[in-house]
Amino acid sequence: MWRNVGLDKWYRLLHPRPVVVVVSGKDMDDYSCMAASWIMPVSRRPPVVAVAIARSRYTYEKIVESREFNVCILGVDLVDKVDYLGTVSGRDVKDKIKASGLNKIKARRTSPPVIAESIAVIECKLRNTIESGDHDIVLGEVVEAYIKEGYIIGDVEKYPIPLHVYGDVYAKVCKL
Repeated sequence: MWRNVGLDKWYRLLHPRPVVVVVSGKDMDDYSCMAASWIMPVSRRPPVVAVAIARSRYTYEKIVESREFNVCILGVDLVDKVDYLGTVSGRDVKDKIKASGLNKIKARRTSPPVIAESIAVIECKLRNTIESGDHDIVLGEVVEAYIKEGYIIGDVEKYPIPLHVYGDVYAKVCKL
């Protein structure tokens, strides 16, 4: 037997998903950031990442204004910080990274900061936005990508990224 899932929650059928922090803005002081789980790679050559962001989000506004953004991937041990960054607006809290208890550092090739505690970082230049309903698909050309020593991509024990289930519910990957 099947049970109907309301169209207001259909997308949860595709969760859990990796959750990241998107940081955008002109510089270290004029930025915003938000948690995002609707993110995925869409091209290897050229390297392009897509993230769906509501146009009403301050971080979206900063992406359009600055034409660049960074994707910060934090570990499962910092999921409470990720959740905070996803629930507080940059319009209300000027320095969200500091307010969360995290630290910001200069990115390698883009103007917005990156989160120092990140496991990995993807720096992007805005390529395009595509309207897709209540969210736009933000396409970023990856200009730099790096990972901290000791973390191994593809090894769930050595690359422990959090998954967003829904709301403030998160999970972690385990090896089968």
